[in-house]
Amino acid sequence: PKRASMVHSLIEAYALHKQMRDEASGFCYLNDAVLGILRLRRKFERILYVDLDLHHGDGVEDAFSFTSKVMTVSLHKFSPGFFPGTGDVSDVGLGKGRYYSVNVPIQDGIQDEKYYQICESVLKEVYQAFNPKAVVLQLGADTIAGDPMCSFNMTPVGIGKCLKYILQWQLATLILGGDRRL
Repeated sequence: PKRASMVHSLIEAYALHKQMRDEASGFCYLNDAVLGILRLRRKFERILYVDLDLHHGDGVEDAFSFTSKVMTVSLHKFSPGFFPGTGDVSDVGLGKGRYYSVNVPIQDGIQDEKYYQICESVLKEVYQAFNPKAVVLQLGADTIAGDPMCSFNMTPVGIGKCLKYILQWQLATLILGGDRRL
């Protein structure tokens, strides 16, 4: 990807990935999830970030790795050589944010029912333990079978079940996502 170079004030204002404040990382130049979380934090005490994307949500996890006010949950592919190379189950946050990052590596070829079982099981525990007041949800289309990068075998129906599970909590929810080809 092309690198974005910005002056310090713009970098802070637009929440570029924390570990790369002078350049973009991965598939995004601006971290809209971080911006959304920061905005929601003005009104809500605890925010749950859920990343149901093929890639680990490293930028969001890093941005909030030291706080107990934002919990991040990422279900993603994790294997040698696969970008970004982060998101092991042992990555749990730092300092006051220790145990506020949950990483769930998923095996290639997973299908709707198994993915949903994992998603529901993890989110049920997280919801009960963290008691979020709002949710930011990343629904990347790269989990869907047929995506050139995808090694999962998901359908929109399977991802939709995960979305419905989260929406039944009836919390303020910001839904993000898409595909680089849109």
